[in-house]
Amino acid sequence: MIIGTAGHIDHGKTSLVKALTGIDADRLPEEKARGMTIELGFAYTPNEAKEIIGFVDVPGHEKFVHTMAAGAVGMDHGLLVVAADDGIMPQTREHLRILDLLGVAGLTLAITKADMVDEARAQHVRAEALNYVGQTRFGQVDSHVVSTRQGVGVAALKQALLTLAVTQPLEHAAHFRLAIDRVFVVKGIGVAVTGAVLAGQVQVGDSLHLAGAALEVRVRSIHAQNQGAELATVGQRCGLVLTGAELSQVRRGDWLLAPQFTVQTSRIDCLLSVPNDVERSLKDGERVLLHHGCEHLTARLILLEKSELLPGEQGFAQCVLERALPFCWHDRLVLRDGSARVTLAGALVLDISPPVRARKTPERLELLRLLCQTNSGEVLDALLRTSLTPLALEHWALAMNRQPQQLLQNLQEPLALRLKVAQVELVLGARAQTALVQVTQDCLQTFHAAEPDEPGVSLERLRRMAVPFLDAAMFKAWAQHQIEAGALALTGSFVHRPEHRITLSAVEQSLWQKILPKMLEQHFDAPWVRDLALSVAANEDSLRTLLKKQARTSLVVQLVKDLFYPYATMVALANLLRALIQEHGAVSVVQFRDAAGLGRKRAIQILEAFDRIGLTRRLVTGARHSQLAEKDHRILRNPALFVE
Repeated sequence: MIIGTAGHIDHGKTSLVKALTGIDADRLPEEKARGMTIELGFAYTPNEAKEIIGFVDVPGHEKFVHTMAAGAVGMDHGLLVVAADDGIMPQTREHLRILDLLGVAGLTLAITKADMVDEARAQHVRAEALNYVGQTRFGQVDSHVVSTRQGVGVAALKQALLTLAVTQPLEHAAHFRLAIDRVFVVKGIGVAVTGAVLAGQVQVGDSLHLAGAALEVRVRSIHAQNQGAELATVGQRCGLVLTGAELSQVRRGDWLLAPQFTVQTSRIDCLLSVPNDVERSLKDGERVLLHHGCEHLTARLILLEKSELLPGEQGFAQCVLERALPFCWHDRLVLRDGSARVTLAGALVLDISPPVRARKTPERLELLRLLCQTNSGEVLDALLRTSLTPLALEHWALAMNRQPQQLLQNLQEPLALRLKVAQVELVLGARAQTALVQVTQDCLQTFHAAEPDEPGVSLERLRRMAVPFLDAAMFKAWAQHQIEAGALALTGSFVHRPEHRITLSAVEQSLWQKILPKMLEQHFDAPWVRDLALSVAANEDSLRTLLKKQARTSLVVQLVKDLFYPYATMVALANLLRALIQEHGAVSVVQFRDAAGLGRKRAIQILEAFDRIGLTRRLVTGARHSQLAEKDHRILRNPALFVE
């Protein structure tokens, strides 16, 4: 457990920590000389169960509120210190507000310097402080009146603190995260960092990612809760000696993360909470000082629901930071004004990869409301129920710091399918799957009714018609799955409803049976429409219409006007072309002409058709591909086309 102090300057926080632990948390000579805490101090003491309890002593001066906010990161319990002779002061309110906004689980109130006032004054300050704390999220808290100089009440306070139970989270984060609050060199060993373990665990020998310098470092040794250890876990303060980084590359405010966390972002969507007692409102476009872990930097607020948030209000906002940081879903942030004098609001991180456009639409705001839920599995369940877009499982798992399987446990919304697109696993809920199938089939039905002689539409055209919000690669993978399942059908390169067929009339069917053998018997030198019509004594216009109709079903391929090749002939030509390219690396017009036994003009017509369809690509210069390849050579572009 980690207990942290909070309170105004000179209210006795450091003295109280020393009385509780026997350790003076002020370690710097300047702190000794000035009699005030400047940096975070740390002290440790065992409880009756021999567990080491850590105390974090924070500075109380208003100039060091950013240091106090850094110390509050990872606290399990807050110890609010109020001096009996002063009562509630500005930094008392400021520190309490920060503990509240950072989500510190519990609070104990200590009224110090009881020896400097009479009993009535001490009890008055106690009642006043309890009433003030009672108006916050903490509500009614345990309180103690103490005097560190006389030792009055210290034992009872220590007993109460050391018997506190840590509230275990309902679900555990998967991967290690630590916000660095101190950096120094251990002589003869290496660079050391300290901080509270916010998630996961780390062992000696583990590799970690140092976010600021984008370095991989290794853990040489661990000091957890003031003693040597092989393992440090969430809820502990620890020191790590690192290899792989120089002192100049590590700084306070940086993050040590599990190797999985390599993505940082400078744009996040949050839920802002403005306290009731804050001095002023938050306005759209305002620049604030954002505290994340032990780091603080400038950010611009874009309010998503209204132009201003008043005291006591909540609202969604997008924060645009001056540089990228490693955020996770439900990280808690503190926002202060640009002059760093007033704490304005708290922020709960919802989305670490928000859109720049359409960020204020009702659909987007509804998604952010779903992300406010506290259980990651319930969030994924809600997303699967409401989103028509397949979800990137690994993205949400990392954004929430959970294992993918952890998110999939206890889903109420059944998964309809799992897809792989560019090595990314996508999942789709049953309702979304039904809706996507319905909208694409309805779109195709409308198209078939309007164009009964068309075989269907291309995949990309269908995507634009039916589901333009889906990524092209994502839609292609989804459509392929539907084709395999029989929900959609593919003829050539055209998608259509399974029951849709282009039918030939009796006359057209009879004519097709006559001309197909004529086209095939001339092998690679197929006849022109005029010659084909003469050979079967058919009307040239009727024959041309029939061939164009069959071209829509990919039974024939149109090379140029009035020149059609049967699909089987195109497959044979493609096989010949593949063999030539395999032998020579690239094939020239002359090589192809001679191998096919055609004239130069016909050979060029066939090659240009293959270029247009995508089987081959024409080189304007072959210097980068092969020393033998010269201008006007072809190489394979998509060898999967025209395969039997």
